[in-house]
Amino acid sequence: MKAKFLLSGMLGLIGCGGLDTFPIEVTSESQVEGGSLIEQWVGDLGFGGFLNLDISSHESLANQGIKPEQIDSVRLTEMRLEITSPDAQDFTFIESLEFLAEAPELEQKLVAFGGPFTEGESIIILDRTDLELAPYATAETMSITTNVTGRRPPQDTTIKAFLRLDVDVNVTGLLSSL
Repeated sequence: MKAKFLLSGMLGLIGCGGLDTFPIEVTSESQVEGGSLIEQWVGDLGFGGFLNLDISSHESLANQGIKPEQIDSVRLTEMRLEITSPDAQDFTFIESLEFLAEAPELEQKLVAFGGPFTEGESIIILDRTDLELAPYATAETMSITTNVTGRRPPQDTTIKAFLRLDVDVNVTGLLSSL
């Protein structure tokens, strides 16, 4: 009887207290090459593939013994970009910016977006869609790519991306690994 009470208490705590949700923070860095006067107006920005993610083997989940089939939901809760170049630069060289989730055999989908940006902003928080990322995160590979319109900055510019994802795991699967 005591074990049954303990198990139901644990289920209550896990279900109500968010113990089955794990935050994952990911960072990536990209360099956008500065352009000549002409390239600043017509050049490709060169973001390309911004980062590859392997959510299911991320340290915080692997330490809990969580497998891809135990992941119920993955949501992007924050996406922030920061210019880390030593020279003062802002995001005004970008007119619009889209981040897209990609995985084999899944349609490419918009995850976050922004632009145009205000002069002087060296840190921006992007708007997010409410896309369910679990199918992407549990695929063999997942990547975040970009669509960017704008012009090359006058000097080389290093941009750091910060992503925060909330990963919700199956409570039954979580308890079976205890």
